[in-house]
Amino acid sequence: MARWLSIKGRGRSTGRALELVLGLPALGRRAFPAEDLPSLARLSPVALAERAELALQAATRLAAAFELGRRVHAARTRRPKRLRRPRDVARFFHPTLAPLVHEEVWLAALDAHDRVRGARMVCRGGLLGGSVRAADVLRAAIELGAVAFVLAHNHPGGDPAPSDDDVELTREIEHAAHLIGVPLQDHVILTPAGRFASVFRAGSSR
Repeated sequence: MARWLSIKGRGRSTGRALELVLGLPALGRRAFPAEDLPSLARLSPVALAERAELALQAATRLAAAFELGRRVHAARTRRPKRLRRPRDVARFFHPTLAPLVHEEVWLAALDAHDRVRGARMVCRGGLLGGSVRAADVLRAAIELGAVAFVLAHNHPGGDPAPSDDDVELTREIEHAAHLIGVPLQDHVILTPAGRFASVFRAGSSR
């Protein structure tokens, strides 16, 4: 702990911290320039090992450190308590979805005043790639006690525009949700850079 505290505030603390995480002196500054950290943090352990020429065990340790950092950041980020607009949905899910290199679909259950009752991942791999079913989405909404709900997923490539598959599956889920009286309020797609688009409104923002 004393050694960790001693590197805080120094100009080269990023490299030193990486050295401590990996247990490999002098590697942090050579393999991981500070400006590369955001892109490196999105990589899987296997991709990290290949990119930085690390053993898989060291890359897995580094990926775990990145994940802990993301969770701390998400916990500290002020999220909207009510999700009434696409911007609210994007801000709520950005800490969770923006860093990912794969697609995930998340649901936020809302009460009668659009306050968040809970959130849950319903699919990894995107609406189509993950073979999400309307029944799975509605089951999650009901289990979270939703009066209504919103969906969000990420486009790691950077373009938030809904695909035809995004639109078609959203309509399917919206129809099924209407039948059971737990409406889908919106479905928002967001990117690592903070851009987002509402499938319902077909509008995007930078």
